[in-house]
Amino acid sequence: MHAYIIKTPDGYLYPFADDLSLTDDASQAGRFRSVEEARTTAEERGYYDGGFEIVRVDLDNEKASKH
Repeated sequence: MHAYIIKTPDGYLYPFADDLSLTDDASQAGRFRSVEEARTTAEERGYYDGGFEIVRVDLDNEKASKH
């Protein structure tokens, strides 16, 4: 099973107090079910193509790979 996280130049987006904040720790990043959901979330936060990466995370092993 896998999920997607969002990496920005400022850090990884993670859920905080019913919103999103930033962290340097990928393990704290918010998990999204699809690339589309992650992309929409990043764009809603003001990040656009070239301003973020969507990284696929293997939840069984917690390994990340760029998507």
